Amino acid sequence: MKLLLVLLLSLVTTLTAAAADKPSPNALGKSEEESYEGKVVVIKVGESDLINRQAFKFFRRTLERVNEEKAKAVIFELNTPGGLAHETTDLMMKDMSSLKVPSYAFVNIEASSAGAFIAVATDTIYMAPLSTIGSAAVVSGTGEEIEATMRAKIEGKLKSVVRNVAETKGHNFEVVEAMMIVDKESEFGDVKVGKGELLNLTAAQATTVFEGKPLLAKGIATSVEDLLIQEGMEGAEVVVAAMTGFEKFAYWIGTVGAVLILIGLGAGYLEMKTPGFGVGAIIAIVAFSTFFFGNYVAGNLAGYETAAIFVVGIIFILLDIFLFPGTFVLGLTGVAMVLGSLLFSMVDRFSWQDWGDGDIGLWKAISGPSTALAIGLLGSIVLFALLMRFLPNVGFLNRYLLPAAVEGGTGKLADERGAESRVGWTGVASTDLRPSGKAVFQEKTLDVTAENHFVAAGAPLRIISENGMRIVVKEIDPVA
Repeated sequence: MKLLLVLLLSLVTTLTAAAADKPSPNALGKSEEESYEGKVVVIKVGESDLINRQAFKFFRRTLERVNEEKAKAVIFELNTPGGLAHETTDLMMKDMSSLKVPSYAFVNIEASSAGAFIAVATDTIYMAPLSTIGSAAVVSGTGEEIEATMRAKIEGKLKSVVRNVAETKGHNFEVVEAMMIVDKESEFGDVKVGKGELLNLTAAQATTVFEGKPLLAKGIATSVEDLLIQEGMEGAEVVVAAMTGFEKFAYWIGTVGAVLILIGLGAGYLEMKTPGFGVGAIIAIVAFSTFFFGNYVAGNLAGYETAAIFVVGIIFILLDIFLFPGTFVLGLTGVAMVLGSLLFSMVDRFSWQDWGDGDIGLWKAISGPSTALAIGLLGSIVLFALLMRFLPNVGFLNRYLLPAAVEGGTGKLADERGAESRVGWTGVASTDLRPSGKAVFQEKTLDVTAENHFVAAGAPLRIISENGMRIVVKEIDPVA
């Protein structure tokens, strides 16, 4: 119970701070986010951003703020070789298409593959003088060749999405298609694409007039400020969207969720096997508090509800072990609550909403969290086995983490017994064992653990095993 009470207090305190509408002043580096009202918001999309799912969360949250806070315009400054197709098309269809303010793409220096898709999802495209845009064919994330039927299926779906978005924004879809498909020839004035090639436009080519309008980009700009001047927004206040310190911390937590679960469960097991309040409890508290807090700030489903379910689950498990041994109902219910709370705390809020709207399957929403939970559980099982096998033999840990039982009234460590083994000693339980408690053997009071979970006070016992972590006893028939 000692670990439970401290863990409950820690989680409540942590989530109380996390539930505030804004981060607390100066926490993790930034006190309050600058308002976007009436400002031009610049979102920088760098080399590795479109392969980072956490970055897409940031983009979506930023676009929500652009709408809610009534920004003047939003500019995507692109310098990316591409990235994840599914996440990019989601961003295009759901968030960029829902923008209530003018949107611009500033290609500086490269917008290839998924970067090109983001560009055509904006209202207006500008190119830096030496920039390029295009080469947007579907490729495997592993570098392996995609089977022909599967490629056709993926390309067909992707083309329909990009066509809808591009035509809605007034861009020439045939130009974009030439960037995506390699088995056709295309010609746009002086710009020609042979069969087996992908269209990749320079700034000069992208701004070439074709059929009375720019081929793809409206103009060439040397900077964001130059773009604003050309769009008649000279002097507009510009703010660059950036992750808060909390978000950077939370997104890091998202990558180590499985490790935090492993550490928390392992430390909790260690604490349950040692008397008093020790390092195991502190580590477990830090690990699980960090887990819930980080996932909350990252925009996942973590919150008061999941933390409360987690704590209640632990209570049920402890009640099953100490008060109602052998029933298993409370224990199984508690395990289900603990695992469920850990799983759903890692589920992305946007993915959950998309599943609720029927846009993606349930497994797509929970596959990542399920994998992280499985890794954490399997890792903790291995850790439990290692602790049971090696911990009693580690002198440093025995001395500082695993103090032996104290003999009643003497103040001496019961483990100070030389080579003598206590296995086979008989005695009497002086307290109820649920399954831990105290018993007297040869006038010595020892901390013991019952083999069968519960033994009533006064029952005769025999020590059947012992190591540096515990003394295991078994109830025996009384002797007349």
